[in-house]
Amino acid sequence: MSKEKRIKKVYIAGKIGEDILSDTTRKKFAEAEAWLKAKGYKVFNPTQSGLGIMAENYAKACGTNFYEEILLLDIMQLKRCDIICLLPDWHESPGALAEFFFAKAIDKKIKQITMFENKIVDWI
Repeated sequence: MSKEKRIKKVYIAGKIGEDILSDTTRKKFAEAEAWLKAKGYKVFNPTQSGLGIMAENYAKACGTNFYEEILLLDIMQLKRCDIICLLPDWHESPGALAEFFFAKAIDKKIKQITMFENKIVDWI
């Protein structure tokens, strides 16, 4: 009996840092998502996750802030992924840094997008 190969899931991490997502932020995450999907991966894109409302509700109920709650929800999604894909600006974001160190702590595969002339060319 042959086993079907499981499609790996990739978590995209990069600088967001906005209360309301800008078109620029949405675009860079969407481009990475499309590039990864074209390579045959399933993708978790935190800018399209829909977890914001849940984070707002948790923050209100627990007396915490939205940022703490969305980071925890995103990290739970990262735990379910096989690979973390770092966008070029990831090191400028406290949230993406936390995601990187969490991925490292639980031995996830870590890859970083490389760009040339504002286009994704590879990940290493």
